[in-house]
Amino acid sequence: MINYKITNEDKEEFRAKGFLIKNNFIDKNYIPELLSKFEPLFRGEFSTGIAPDEWNWVYGKDDKNATRQICNAWKSDNLIRDLVCHNTIGKTLAILMDWEGSRILQDNILWKPPGGKTLGYHQDASYDDWIIPQTMATCWMSLDSTSRKTGTLEYIVNSHTWELSPPNFEFHSPDNYKNSVNEFAKNNNKEIIIEYVEIPAGGVAFHHGLTWHGSGINKSKNHRRAIVSHCIPSNATFHPTNVGGTGKIYKKYKKINSLELDESFFPILWTKDGKSTFISRKI
Repeated sequence: MINYKITNEDKEEFRAKGFLIKNNFIDKNYIPELLSKFEPLFRGEFSTGIAPDEWNWVYGKDDKNATRQICNAWKSDNLIRDLVCHNTIGKTLAILMDWEGSRILQDNILWKPPGGKTLGYHQDASYDDWIIPQTMATCWMSLDSTSRKTGTLEYIVNSHTWELSPPNFEFHSPDNYKNSVNEFAKNNNKEIIIEYVEIPAGGVAFHHGLTWHGSGINKSKNHRRAIVSHCIPSNATFHPTNVGGTGKIYKKYKKINSLELDESFFPILWTKDGKSTFISRKI
């Protein structure tokens, strides 16, 4: 299902820029089946019988031009689980971030249709202040070829070395989607260098939790669909008091009198000593 082994050159590029683009990450034979999952999921058809944690676009109800998002579809569909919880993703992100291991915090099913609107610039780690340590890394897997015209990912080069900003809650479809990063850079004397990445279908973008990124309008006639795995260190715990960011949603999984993250909801993908919640199927 996934064809990738990290190299020293990959690690050096990631640490220099805060992101890494690789082609031919997903076996292309799986792309049609993965794409076939999008419409049923957004219609509320969950093959496991379990609803995702967030479902931000519904057929017949929401703006047809909005970028559509579901969070934690791995609970709702086993093929999505096989992809976003794949141990290669966990191992790669742990190596890139110098973690002892990794676990999934959240996945995203992203669908930007023709005319699809913007996503505001942000740092992923700013939304998980309910986790200790407050850090994150992301694996963004493209199922359609992306370009600037389709509203591809835009990264601020080297912004993973910047300070953590407050979360940007003007996230979905802002008119000025670069406003948050422009204000931060101005107030903190930072230089903005934008890279508009082009990722072929089956390719991947890895990025640091501090790396600023966003995306523009899809001005093409093509859909831009992606599946995302957001990971945190395998030894991460709940923060004892903070429930900001997405914690307002995920605090329901906190155990009584414990800060431990339950593997039923935050599965471990890979550790140096070989631990994994799921045994990846040989696909």
